[in-house]
Amino acid sequence: MIKFKNFINYLKNYYRKKSKFSIASDIFFLLFILLILIPSTRVEVVSFFIRLTSLAPSEMNSEDQFIIPEDTKTWSITDMDGKQVTLSTLMDDKPVFINFWATWCPPCVAELPGIAELYSKYGEQVNFVLVSNESVSTVLSFAKKRQLTGLPFFQYTDVPAAFYSESIPTTFLLNKNGQVILSKKGAARWNSDQMNQIIDQLLKE
Repeated sequence: MIKFKNFINYLKNYYRKKSKFSIASDIFFLLFILLILIPSTRVEVVSFFIRLTSLAPSEMNSEDQFIIPEDTKTWSITDMDGKQVTLSTLMDDKPVFINFWATWCPPCVAELPGIAELYSKYGEQVNFVLVSNESVSTVLSFAKKRQLTGLPFFQYTDVPAAFYSESIPTTFLLNKNGQVILSKKGAARWNSDQMNQIIDQLLKE
């Protein structure tokens, strides 16, 4: 009991010396830590802060750009209705935006609203492919909860070497000829003027 009273007195003396701004900052920080520790709020809180700090992606230097191998064009993925689609079909005279993601991944969740905005603008001119190795029910439940059901989600079971990455999210943008002009690991601000300029230039080619 005495130790508890000493602790309370310590807190009173500590906060008497601090400004209101410092006290508010401490409370905010403690609340942030608490929300991260709670499993049900961790993804949402972390993804929110990632969204605030994400930067616009950049096009790769010309010497780093590459044409995907022929065997990569036969890569097969499955849409949410169970229909199999090959990458070569998606590359039918359109640029292709490929995003590897997962529902449990905070950076993935953080960038999805930006991808949704990009899709709403270029969905008719660019083939968007959002691929996850999770079950259809998991993806559709996630999409419904966040009002993202209009996005083109797919399942994958394997990844071609050209697209292999040890981390997600990972995103690739291919031109009409199958050349990777953008490769981005980690979350990005996809609904940016810079990204719009990159796609607009691709559509002119």
